[in-house]
Amino acid sequence: MAYATVASMDGMPELHLVTTIYRATNAIVRELDRRLLRDYDVTFVQALTLLAIQSFDQPQPRLVAEFLSQQSQTVTGVLDRLERAGHIRRSRDLADRRGVRLELTGTGARLAESLREKLSDYMEELFRGVPQRARQQLRELLDQLNKSVKAAASAAASEELGASRSA
Repeated sequence: MAYATVASMDGMPELHLVTTIYRATNAIVRELDRRLLRDYDVTFVQALTLLAIQSFDQPQPRLVAEFLSQQSQTVTGVLDRLERAGHIRRSRDLADRRGVRLELTGTGARLAESLREKLSDYMEELFRGVPQRARQQLRELLDQLNKSVKAAASAAASEELGASRSA
């Protein structure tokens, strides 16, 4: 599907690129949410959270947030819903009593395994029209873009810190 170019984007190819990435991401997440809610009663973010918890050994919530590139508050809400559904449990970190550790319950572990298999099927369906080589190139380009954005954000934060110290 071709999208009309917004007149305010003329001469701004990077803004058009970001808008295209945003639209594609939203379309993918909406479709995955629809399928996951229908089949498992979880959203895509909840599924990713379960898989992240499964991948780490009793992670702290901030590690899951970093892994998902989400704000801690967003992940806290997701964790609350997963805990109410009986998929995860929180426990005090024995090494840091202020900290919390996350673990999957039995039902959460079974759900995570089912999700891992089903997400692979969903992804194959959604990307069926994109050749494998193009998928690999897209992953590489998006990794480069992510590194570029992180470097720019770090440089901007350093500049802001320097400016606040000299003020």
